[in-house]
Amino acid sequence: MAVDSNLHVEPVIHDTRNEPQGVSFTESHVMIELADGRIIGVPLRFFPQLEAASDEERRNYQLGGLDVYWEDIDDGIDLTAMLSGLYLEPGKAFQEQLNELVADQQAKVTAT
Repeated sequence: MAVDSNLHVEPVIHDTRNEPQGVSFTESHVMIELADGRIIGVPLRFFPQLEAASDEERRNYQLGGLDVYWEDIDDGIDLTAMLSGLYLEPGKAFQEQLNELVADQQAKVTAT
């Protein structure tokens, strides 16, 4: 099938920002619903504190602009970074501290 070289397609530009509207979880992913109806997901392993959080802590989130923030665990997701896939590999010292924090959180969840 030949494509008409005179065909002109106008881009569709939405007049509203795609701010987060809601958050849900699967066993392995955090899923964020956007204003335009899309649902995007990212593996929980990218966010160790969120992965280790209890269901109650995960339900206690705040939506703001292009961010989702969980006050109970002092962690959040920036949608720009999520969509672009730009995640920095943490340094060894930071990773060790994070592992301790996650272990503490998991111990709290197990104790309750």
